[in-house]
Amino acid sequence: MAIAQAPIPKTRKSISKKTRFEVFKRDGFKCQYCGACAPEVVLEVDHIHPVSKDGDHDIMNFVTSCYDCNRGKSDRLLTDDSVVAVQRRQLEQLSERREQLEMMLRWRDGLRSIDTDMAEKVADAWHAAAPGWTLNENGMKDIRKLIKTFGVEAVLSAIDTVSTQYIRFGADGKAIGESTNAAFSKIGGVCRLSTLPELDRQLYYARGILRRRVYVNEGYVMELMRAAIDGGMGIDALTDCARKSRSWTDFSDVLHAWIP
Repeated sequence: MAIAQAPIPKTRKSISKKTRFEVFKRDGFKCQYCGACAPEVVLEVDHIHPVSKDGDHDIMNFVTSCYDCNRGKSDRLLTDDSVVAVQRRQLEQLSERREQLEMMLRWRDGLRSIDTDMAEKVADAWHAAAPGWTLNENGMKDIRKLIKTFGVEAVLSAIDTVSTQYIRFGADGKAIGESTNAAFSKIGGVCRLSTLPELDRQLYYARGILRRRVYVNEGYVMELMRAAIDGGMGIDALTDCARKSRSWTDFSDVLHAWIP
């Protein structure tokens, strides 16, 4: 047969918003013909190989073009140099993204390693302070949270403080369980105190002494101590009063004497 039916030309399909966005993002929101960028120009999605010349609708056949370049280009093909340049830029961007992702992963893994080392360092300090006891999984989670919030040095310092004040030892030299649990529960509070101004830390310290000896009016004690300090009572005298008072009434009467 000398003749054949002519092929049916491809029809242009509308490009979805999602596809347009992916093409714009891939091309850096820049016209690949003239280099103009949004929002200075209106960007469109163009076919590298025109549909009228058998170009397909695959995303790799799409390129970002500004309005003027797209209208001027009509159904001309990009030059070979232009196609190569576009593909080279895309490969360079992919390579750069891959390298940056690898660097981020290494950085993340490095941070995790540092976090693990710090947590283990703090755990070792706790084991030394409370011989005979180890931290379980929940204890390690608490330690990691404290380190993240206050820093490893503050946590180590708090362990020194609570171990001295709360941990008691049995005849076998091991820490007594009840006192060990009480000490561990105080680490966070000691860390928080370390972030306060010096006077506030001293007032909380005095309150802690008083709490261990007598009933304390929790809703009023801090206000009362601040008022006594403002009235001229020294912090050392206030702390000594907390040590010697036999009741909340005794403590309150002494401090009220300093308040104008």
